[in-house]
Amino acid sequence: MNFTVISAVNDEDVLNRCLLRSPDIGLVAGLILQRGYADAAEAYNGAMANAKSGVIVLIHQDVYLPAGWFQQVEAAINRLAHADPHWGVLGVYGVTVAGEFRGHLYCNANQCALGRPIQEPVEVGTLDEVVLIVRKDSGLQFDSGLKGFHLYGADICLAARERDLKIYVVPGFCIHNANGYGMFPRAFWRGYLYMRRKWKSRLPVKTPCIEIARSLWPVLRSALWRFCWLKAKRVELARRVDDPAKLYAHLKDGNLKSDAASSLQRCPQNRGNARETIAQ
Repeated sequence: MNFTVISAVNDEDVLNRCLLRSPDIGLVAGLILQRGYADAAEAYNGAMANAKSGVIVLIHQDVYLPAGWFQQVEAAINRLAHADPHWGVLGVYGVTVAGEFRGHLYCNANQCALGRPIQEPVEVGTLDEVVLIVRKDSGLQFDSGLKGFHLYGADICLAARERDLKIYVVPGFCIHNANGYGMFPRAFWRGYLYMRRKWKSRLPVKTPCIEIARSLWPVLRSALWRFCWLKAKRVELARRVDDPAKLYAHLKDGNLKSDAASSLQRCPQNRGNARETIAQ
């Protein structure tokens, strides 16, 4: 398969239990594991330059890709080869400019499936960083001024759109075997403020996790609400499963049907119209 997979790694156990357990990971043309990097740009830009294949898959270390995942993505890219051969960035979950979520994956942090299955590539405004796919010949790179590993997906999507390159969600259901989160860390907010300054002419910008807006009040209000909710409910945050392959088998075995509507219920998260839980 003519893909180079690149992942930034800071936990070998998570890497071995998730990404490297993916059945087809050994079939790709190249696998580059970037260890010890503090920023997405530092981890990815050099590796992208060294990639031997034309399509590069940037993926979190805690993602499990079911068998057939690469073939599914390859089929979507082949369809785009006719409709839009100069696409900018692809992913498996994103949000349109109008704020509608598209794509389908299981998020262990939220203990629910996000979105619904799609059959064809769907244009969106920004993508979640869990999986990002770029063409090497697009020349796209990550911004070294955006420190850490937050919001770099939205940033490269906006950079692509500046070049009139389109962004798409493609079929590619996977499991993001992440721990649950409480409040966004300080590094996230540094990235948020950087993005707010950099893209001020495009604001508001909707991302899969937050809206970057001219006014800080809505996001501060949302953060305060979440803090109070976590404290009042004494929420026990989800932990990674030991074997995401078993989780996928459970979801596939009658718990995640192709028609989605009959097997999914609302997930009690914000943006509830886009987050749906697996029926147990």
